Amino acid sequence: MDFCFNCGRPADTRDHVPPKGVFPRPRPTTLITVPACKTCNELTKLQDEYFRWLVATVGDATPEAVKLIGQRILPRFREKPALLREIMKGARQVDVYSPGGIWVGREPAFEYDRGRIQPVVEKTVKGLYFHEFGQRLEMAVVKDFVLNPKIPEENIPAVAGLPLRDVAPGVFGYRFYCDPNEKRASLWLLMFFEKTLFFTITEQNADGNEKGDVDQNYQNCY
Repeated sequence: MDFCFNCGRPADTRDHVPPKGVFPRPRPTTLITVPACKTCNELTKLQDEYFRWLVATVGDATPEAVKLIGQRILPRFREKPALLREIMKGARQVDVYSPGGIWVGREPAFEYDRGRIQPVVEKTVKGLYFHEFGQRLEMAVVKDFVLNPKIPEENIPAVAGLPLRDVAPGVFGYRFYCDPNEKRASLWLLMFFEKTLFFTITEQNADGNEKGDVDQNYQNCY
């Protein structure tokens, strides 16, 4: 019998990590699935849609991101205008400066709800951990993510040397590292559409609790 990658209860389905909805059609046959119970499979159902919008629209458009926007995001906005209105509430203009500090104008930006993104990142990391190591990430916490981290130049070779899993070229891949002396300590770099990166780490939770201390009201901007 298989057991759920997330809670450890008997699994009666399989879950895609990351969510299947971030992959434009035709979807590749290389998507990762892990055993899951129905409850955990649907755990981030509402957040997955919001997550899809974020990863497809951050930064410059890529062909695969444009494809996903046309296939899934714009039709969903027409079906569910409340979602579009919610996203547009975060729209604002920001000042843009050159590297030398010269003001060059204003550009549109969006605030996003970090509390809706973190659960999807957590679930994805737990699923990938199970996929890589064949066991649940127990008694550990997935720390708050960093969106599009600025990696110091001297650390780039080390990051580039981490194992790369190019699950769907142009859509999703990831790099990871696991401490051989502490299996619950790991590092993950999730890469979407060649432009949207999430960096996070896992670590042993001293309290024996598998939930993180995410502030659901925390806002970030891109």
